[in-house]
Amino acid sequence: MLSRAATSLTLLGRHLERADHLARILGVHVSLSLDRTDEPGPEFWIRFMELAGWRGSDTYRRDQVVEVVITGSLGPSVRASVAAARLAAQAVRPSLPTELYEQVNALHWRIQEPKWKPDLYPFLNDVQLTIRLVDGLLEDTMQHDEARDFVRLGKFVERTANVTAIVTRKSAELADTPEDTLEWSAVLKSCFAFESYQARYSGGVTPERVIECLLLDPALPRSARFSAQVALDSVSRIDGPGRRSRPRRLLLRLHALFEAADTEFVAAQPREFETDCRDVLRQLELAMRETYFHPSKVPANVIGEEGRAMPQQQQ
Repeated sequence: MLSRAATSLTLLGRHLERADHLARILGVHVSLSLDRTDEPGPEFWIRFMELAGWRGSDTYRRDQVVEVVITGSLGPSVRASVAAARLAAQAVRPSLPTELYEQVNALHWRIQEPKWKPDLYPFLNDVQLTIRLVDGLLEDTMQHDEARDFVRLGKFVERTANVTAIVTRKSAELADTPEDTLEWSAVLKSCFAFESYQARYSGGVTPERVIECLLLDPALPRSARFSAQVALDSVSRIDGPGRRSRPRRLLLRLHALFEAADTEFVAAQPREFETDCRDVLRQLELAMRETYFHPSKVPANVIGEEGRAMPQQQQ
């Protein structure tokens, strides 16, 4: 496969996953701010902006946060992510089913309209459900070949990074207060795993069980461990039998971090665990660029860094 096509397919998966993640955590945290018994202060929204990838942001009012995370152009936003996904889809349109491209294109144009201002929750649900539809079209109408594997590689590497960040940062931030259960329930909802958690565990929401569910569960599609395994499977198919590329070795290492971890260690040292994962993800980004994307001139930051502008493809 041409390096440019591999880059664009990976970016398509990565940016759609990021748009879905941003839409979900924004809706959950707006609801959380209304459900809390106390009025969340500026620190609540500053921490949320860091979680959304806007490190160093001085945005601390709810209306400002909503505006920036949906339409911002200087960092990760729903609009920027969908626009980047559409641009990536345009670059590889012959490789994609027509229905899939049309859904991405239509979502891009809907987000340009200001209809979300009076109807925030329907707008965010529309973003998430459209991306779910795109996922279904990818699985049911696209050939299960190298092109699909590159889309899934971008999607699940992004999901691994997002889920790890939200769980470890909340573990580090939350104190032993009556609001903790509400906050941890919001973490589960932010990762689309609240009902899966309820089906598996009884006795309420606890930090240890949330960590076990979202980071270490090998069977839950929204968990970091599951996502790392799917990314590894995709790279293994891309490489073919007998080849152990550097991206594959790094994904083996990443998956081993989740496989070897236990809830007590992560709960006690969440920042250290996140740092270990992020170090591997940064190395993976470089390895993928050198192995699959070079000499493509399309920027291909797979996980990105908080506070940086979203990478855009060249026209």
